[in-house]
Formats: sequence, C-alpha cells, structure tokens
Amino acid sequence: MISLSQPAPKIPKEEYKARVRDLRAELLQLQQQVRHRNKPVIIVIAGDDRSGRHETINTLSAWMDPRFLSVNAYGPSQYEDDRKPFFWRFWRDLPGAGQIAIYLRDWTSTSIVQYLNGEIDAEKLRRRESYIRNFEQKHTDDGALMIKCWLHIGEDVLRERLAEVRDTPYFDVKDELALKNYPHAIEAIQNTLNATSTHRNHWHVVNGADDRHRNLQVAEIIKIQLQQWLAQDTPQSSESIAPLPVAPRPAINMAPESSDNKPDKSDAKTRLKKLQTKLRKLTFQLRERNIPVVMAFEGWDAAGKGGAIRRLVAPLDAGFYRIKPIAKPTEEEYAHHYLWRFWRDIPQNGQMTLFDRSWYGRVLVERVEGFASETEWLRAYKEINDFEEQLTIHNSVVLKFWLNISNQEQLQRFQDREQTPYKQYKITDEDYRNRERWDDYVTAVEDMIERTSTPHAPWTVVSTDFKDRARVQVLETVVNAFKARLKVDSATD
Repeated sequence: MISLSQPAPKIPKEEYKARVRDLRAELLQLQQQVRHRNKPVIIVIAGDDRSGRHETINTLSAWMDPRFLSVNAYGPSQYEDDRKPFFWRFWRDLPGAGQIAIYLRDWTSTSIVQYLNGEIDAEKLRRRESYIRNFEQKHTDDGALMIKCWLHIGEDVLRERLAEVRDTPYFDVKDELALKNYPHAIEAIQNTLNATSTHRNHWHVVNGADDRHRNLQVAEIIKIQLQQWLAQDTPQSSESIAPLPVAPRPAINMAPESSDNKPDKSDAKTRLKKLQTKLRKLTFQLRERNIPVVMAFEGWDAAGKGGAIRRLVAPLDAGFYRIKPIAKPTEEEYAHHYLWRFWRDIPQNGQMTLFDRSWYGRVLVERVEGFASETEWLRAYKEINDFEEQLTIHNSVVLKFWLNISNQEQLQRFQDREQTPYKQYKITDEDYRNRERWDDYVTAVEDMIERTSTPHAPWTVVSTDFKDRARVQVLETVVNAFKARLKVDSATD
C-alpha cells in the first residue's frame, strides 16, 4: 500500500550545498556507466499539481550531463496523439541502450488526469492500470531500469502556492479546480498508485513541500536505483511463462496439394477482380469512419507474401495504405525493445499499414536461430497479445496471415527462381539453409498461432501451393473483416 504522507524535514542551506556537491559527482559518474550499458534507464517524475515536478526535472538536468539526458514532457494530447493508441507517444520517445530519459506527465499521471477530467470512466481507468503494469513490465523484463517518483503536497501547501501565483501569468483557472476537488483527486491518485506499484516497478513517494528536501530525495532515489541496477551482472526478469493456448493448434507441415484441386485460373482472376472492387469501396468507408487497419503477413520463404500484398493494394488509393517491409533490425532499432519499431509505424485513424514480416520475428526466426533466449521468446507471446489488444482498443482492425506452403512446393519454387533471370535476386544460400531448420520452424509457427490467435486479432492460415486460390482467400478474409467492422461500427453510431 502506497502512503502519500511522507515527512519533509527542513534542510539548512549549507548542508544542502554540501550534499548536492557529493550527489552531483556520484550522479555524473553513474551516468557515464549507464552509457556503456546495453539497456536504457527510464525515469518518471510525476505528481500532484504544483508539487514541484518541473523544478525537480530542471534541477536534475542541471546536476547531470544534459548531453546524455533527454526529457519528454507531455501536455494534453495533440491531434496526432488522438489518432494513435494511447501508449504510442510514450513508445515513440523511449530511450535506447545506454540512454537515460525522464518523463514528465507519463502514462500513469496522464491516465489519472483523463479520469479526473471525465475523459475516461472508472472502469476504463482500471483497465488502463492493467495495461500500464504490462507496459512497464515489458521494459524491465527486457533489462531496462525504471524509476518512478510521485511528488505529493498537502492541501494546505497547494493553497499557499496558489496564493503566491494568483495574480501572476503563471496562474491557471484549473488550479482552482484542483484545489476544490483535492480530496477526490487524492483518492484517485492513491488508488492508481497502488494499482500500478509492483515489486519491480514501484512508486517512490516524495513530499514536495520543501524544495531542498524534494530535490535531494529524488536524486538519492535515482542514485541508489542506478547503483543497484549497474551492480547486476544480468538483468532481472519476471517469470516467463507462455500463455495457455488461445486457439486450436494448427497443422502447418502440409502435404503437397493435389493437382486435382488446382483452381481454374480464369475463374480465380474474375473472383479476384470482384473482391478488389469491393475492397476499394470498403476502404473509403473505413477512412470516413477513421478506422485504422493493421495487417501482418508472415509465411515460408517463397510462399507468396509479396504477391498477395500486391493484389491486395492494387485497387486502393495510395494515400490510404503503407507497406512496411521488415528486415534485420538497424543499430538504432536493436538498441530498443523489439516492439519499439513496430509501435512507431502503426497507422493513424483512417489509414492502413501492411507489415511484410512483423513483430512475430521474435517467436519465429529469433527463436529458431537463437537470436532471442528462451526466456525472451516465451515472454513475447504475452507481450505481443498485449500489443495487439492495445491496437484493437483503439478501434483498429488487426488481421494476421500465415502463408503456408508444402516443403516440396517450396523447393520447386526455389529452383524456378534460379532459372528465371528476373527472379534470381530472390533466392540466396540463406533460403536453402533455412530449409534445413524446417521442423524447428514448424514447431515455432504452430506455437505462435496457438498462443496468439485471439478473437480480436485472429490468424488466418492460407495454403499457397496454388497462388491464385491463395490470393483470393486473402482478399476474401480482408473484405469479410472490413464488412464485419463497418457493420458493428454502424450499429454503435
């Protein structure tokens, strides 16, 4: 249970100066050590109105090396923020390995303010608290250090500080509301701090009534937390248990399709054209209703991801969609949590992004090739489910396709590529090497679908031994999903 009642002893000026000298030296040394760490530090300075948050951050910036310290200050959400899921702007500004970032008006304090302003109700705040815990756990599980300080002042101190600024440009009419609603606000703060304070990511409450005490206590908390984190040989991680299956386990290792099942090419082409016409009309309606769309395409090499995507976007207005091919992480991307680069590229309302390979690389190639530890990829199922749920809470349509192919058909396509001049660039030694791990990938894919095909973000497995039929199936799935969303959306108008 978090207690907001913390002592604030007066600190003599000379004692303050002496302690600051020592603290600055220690913080600067620790800051240099962080630069050589392969994980980031996230510091949250939040608190009551007029509790000294801005002043404390300014003090920390003066005491530490500002070249290696970024400050992310958030006011009310802007137009772009409202067109993306809630956590987008916080993910966007996350520090990379060896960096320290301070957050003012973070995900927790923003949620409390939204509740107090009537933008979200109590039920949504409770759900948000759960997502906050998941958000923070993702980063500390990945090795980041998170330090959270809440600055608190009593009602009498708030009244005194408002009196000091009442006739100045610094006064805001919202301050009067804060004072009037003080008991209700403190109750909400207390409840949310309790709900978002965990063993590894707990809140440090600091009395903000005295400036010297506040600055020293916050700096001491940061110093101690940095010392403990830097002393660890390996990052601590919560127990990583893959979630229970949420969908039937698929049979991915398919036998070659019989030639008797080969579709009529002319008929498939006609169906494709009709579906493309329907799709174009539906996307205009999605844009009108500001519904975002996220699609993930995964599949075996040579299964036809690119061809399916091209047929899907062929009839669409180029201003509506963006194709995002995913390759090996860049140096900057590798310095962040693996979901960071995907959060940055999610579409805004009324737009669509198609990921040619996706965040599922964590539980596929990174798992099979050993780029992620067992702890990391086991943890990823829950992290990915949470990520996709965040998208759907924002009213996004989330569709995921696994393009399947038989082992024999894949080999035939590899050989065909080698014999076709304009396709030779598609085939590499790596493609043949991956075939040697076929059974390992089968297990990884089946685990992935079984644990991440949820009602709000289902997987569609498409057999692609016959490309014409596969492309029709992809478009049918998309068209049906768009129709269903528009029907539900219309019913709630």
